[in-house]
Amino acid sequence: MRGAVCTLALTVSGAAVSSAQPEVFVVDPEASQVRIHLGRAGLLKFLGHEHEIDAPLAKGRIDVDTADPARSRVDLFWSAPLLAVVPGTEPEKDIPEVEERMRGPEVLDVGTHPGIRFWSFEIHVEEADPDAGVWHLRVQGGVELKGARHTVEIPMEVRRDGPTLVASGDVELRLRQVGVEPPSVGGVVNVSDKFRFVFEIHAHILTAAPEATSSVS
Repeated sequence: MRGAVCTLALTVSGAAVSSAQPEVFVVDPEASQVRIHLGRAGLLKFLGHEHEIDAPLAKGRIDVDTADPARSRVDLFWSAPLLAVVPGTEPEKDIPEVEERMRGPEVLDVGTHPGIRFWSFEIHVEEADPDAGVWHLRVQGGVELKGARHTVEIPMEVRRDGPTLVASGDVELRLRQVGVEPPSVGGVVNVSDKFRFVFEIHAHILTAAPEATSSVS
């Protein structure tokens, strides 16, 4: 009987821990920075330019489960028409043409699909120092781009300082991985399939959880 009571107590205690509500952090778009670095490829790649694209976040939230970080969640949104060439990273006269092509049907197709979303569905803790407020994670998630969904894996470092959370990382991905065919000029000067996704995302704790969102407004 005593053993049964102990088992019941452990079960109830475990249920209480697993049902604890995560802390909700809301992304601060103004403090955050997301950059996309595109390289060159092809027979005449020396004639082209590398492109550095600013991809400002529209909104997002991070649900943090302190007891079990693997159960945390990330949900981020971009407004595709706001992606733009970083000033000073390529000749000024070329920027309008590059941005027009990037936003057109060949690449982002912002007229039909104005929203881009990333959401996590599995988080692996690679290394953790809770006392210092530092976690190294491997986040598997989905990217919704041009109406299609794709799977990516992004390593990141997360640092927490009281009510503030900063997630940062630098990862190499492929355009075809997210459903974009590398554009070319005359079939000889291509944008490389590989690109670097570099980010530093700042978020602040929210005492009351906001309603779930599903698209960029």
